[in-house]
Amino acid sequence: MQTTHSIDPHAQLRALYVSLLRNQEYFDEFKQLLALYIVSPEADEEPEDAASVRAQLNSRIRAWIGGFFDGLSAAQVLQWRAIVVEERFNVCLSPWKESNVY
Repeated sequence: MQTTHSIDPHAQLRALYVSLLRNQEYFDEFKQLLALYIVSPEADEEPEDAASVRAQLNSRIRAWIGGFFDGLSAAQVLQWRAIVVEERFNVCLSPWKESNVY
């Protein structure tokens, strides 16, 4: 009898969020690894060193959440990097942005 793992990707993401929020050390390491993930916008493929960093990041995430984790894709790592490292996210309507205070 063969069993298949049907893990909800949203549950995996929630587990990552919770681990990063509860453990400052995890967040710091997450941010450090994301900073090491460097891919040129002109690159057609993920460079070998970037793939190695992504593999290490996914391994650490699996350890943090203590369970099954599919792993972040190259595109997902770039999105996380833009938000966490480069602090680029849509803040036009953010209730926390100072320019929105009336």
